Amino acid sequence: MKISDAEIKKTASKISPKLKAALKQAIENVKVFHQKQVEKSWSFKGKNGEVLGQKIRPLKRVGLYVPGGAGAYPSTLIMNAVPAIVAGVKELVVVSPGLHSAVAFVLRELGIKEFYHIGGAQAVGFLTYVAGVDKIVGPGNVFAAFAKKEVFGTVDIDMIAGPSEIAVLADSTANPEWVAADMLSQAEHGSGFEASVCVTDSMLFAKKLAVCVDRQVKASPKREILEKSLAAYGRIFVAKSMKAGVDIVNRLAPEHLEIVAKNQDELEKLVENAGAIFIGPYSSEPVGDYFAGPNHVLPTNGTARFASPLGVYDFIKRTSIIKYNRGALLKNGENIAEMANSEGFYHHMRAIIIRM
Repeated sequence: MKISDAEIKKTASKISPKLKAALKQAIENVKVFHQKQVEKSWSFKGKNGEVLGQKIRPLKRVGLYVPGGAGAYPSTLIMNAVPAIVAGVKELVVVSPGLHSAVAFVLRELGIKEFYHIGGAQAVGFLTYVAGVDKIVGPGNVFAAFAKKEVFGTVDIDMIAGPSEIAVLADSTANPEWVAADMLSQAEHGSGFEASVCVTDSMLFAKKLAVCVDRQVKASPKREILEKSLAAYGRIFVAKSMKAGVDIVNRLAPEHLEIVAKNQDELEKLVENAGAIFIGPYSSEPVGDYFAGPNHVLPTNGTARFASPLGVYDFIKRTSIIKYNRGALLKNGENIAEMANSEGFYHHMRAIIIRM
């Protein structure tokens, strides 16, 4: 199953110069953004001479799952690998059902040499029990997602990702053709359960948008896929006000949120739950999916209420440092022993008292 470096190099050479340039720039943008997330170890000296701190270290070995059965997804590899590399992870293991030329090019650009031709639930099992990784990240089909859930605890995982979602918060100043296009950009993913939602305070805009969506769907080469997704979770909500619209968005906690309104910056401040927020008519969701720099691996299914985008922080571990001296223990030992005794832990108490 292991693909040789020579084969990766040969496959990578097949992409066009134009795509090479785009991928290189995307890698650079993602790297620059994630370098801002780097954490450093720290420590301080307490008033009794004790030293306390936290050591930040990268994970040693991480598995990256890249979908590849139905198409090529170099952006997925970029978004999962770059923050790991920035965090300092030394060993990256990539698995995918297929090796496409664009994915091969990204592997070469990032210096990743361990690639295995395997996908689905068995790829997750391979990473866990054969490749011996510490963590698995990356989206897959429903079988891969539930396999990640099964192995969690033996290894860490990023999240259980569901179908893609977009919510657009738009007032009457928004371009309905553009909003329709953005809604369809998520509906086209193909599972049939993608959520494409618009929230507006204008009934006139809602009606215009519905017409635009219908026209774009009928003209699309993916009409059947779009119709299935929109029938399931395609909705236009008309709220009493834009503030009420924000309340709806916060309840939905969407993966992607676009805000296109005359007071868009004020509205953004009211948003509490969203994986990523795209502000203004030119911040189309695909800008973030591919190129801007922030990660496109985002919480779905309402988990943006408590979860965050994938980042450098997902590839590090934090270790607490506790260094007491004799003076610090004598100063605090009685309190420690009293707390241990109150919980019924005799030997916890004894371990302190014996030193006093």
